[in-house]
Order: sequence, then C-alpha cells, then structure tokens
Amino acid sequence: MTASSAAAPSRGQRIEAMIVAVVIIAIAIGALVLASTIRETGSALTLSPRVVPYVVGGLLLVSGVAVLVGQLRGRYGHPEEGEDVDLAGGTSWVTTVVIAAAFVSLVVTIPWLGWPLGVTLTFAASAIALGARRWWAAVLVGFGLGVVSQLVFGTLLGLSLPATGALTSWIPVG
Repeated sequence: MTASSAAAPSRGQRIEAMIVAVVIIAIAIGALVLASTIRETGSALTLSPRVVPYVVGGLLLVSGVAVLVGQLRGRYGHPEEGEDVDLAGGTSWVTTVVIAAAFVSLVVTIPWLGWPLGVTLTFAASAIALGARRWWAAVLVGFGLGVVSQLVFGTLLGLSLPATGALTSWIPVG
C-alpha cells in the first residue's frame, strides 16, 4: 500500500497528534525557561551549563511547532507497513520492564559505582533486553559511552559526574 492510497487518520487521531505536539511545545518552553535559571559557575574556557538545555529545548520547540503546523496543514503520518514491523505483535512487557529497571538502576549504581560503570550497566541491560547477540559487545560499548560522556561533561562542560571506584578513578571529574 502506498502512502497516497493509505486511509487518512480519523479526526480523533488528528486531535491526539495535535495534543502531543502541544505537549512537546509546552515541555520545550518549560525546558528553556528552567535553563535560564541555571547558575553559571564556570570559566570562559568551558561551555556554560545552560548550553545543552538550551539546545535540547530549542530542538524540542522546533520539532513540536513543525508537527503542529504539519497537522494543521493536513500532513498526517501513516501507519508503518515495513517488512520489519510486526503490526500484529503486542508489546513485550518483559523487555519494557527490563529497560525501565535499567534506567532506574542509575539512581543506585551511580553513587556506588560511578557514572561510567552505571552507564555501562544501563546500556548493556537495555541492549541485551532488546536482543543484542553478543553481551560482551554491549558491555564494551556501554563502558565506552560512559567514559566518553564522563570526559565530555568533565572536560568540555566543566561539570562533575561521579567517577568513583578503582576502575574509573583515572577519569577527570571536572
């Protein structure tokens, strides 16, 4: 079925899409307003802690407005019909719970293991839950992401992420 022959979404679906766009716009405005309240305590050699929230808020705002304008102009998305999508399949609640638990585990793992190892565990658990074939590769990629994000936040932004423990004490913390 081509995009032109697909049925247009119902009025209720269009309203739902507009509500989602308005919520995204509201979140973006909230992020931008809250970002302006962040105290700047850095040197001229580092980026301000406001930079990332401003970029994310700005991108959210542009995305939300684009979706809302598209909906108002009648540009509606169509359901995915790709060969890699099983439309009859339901939600895998086990996978959903494992990924949610992996993200919630950051609250516990960061104070005990530090940022890099917390990210390692979160990424590896999420990747394995989503079907990663080689668990050790998921662990290595997760550790790489944890170390790189620690270095970026610690050195470029001057922010401190906890890098405790013998394995990660060599990473600069800001």
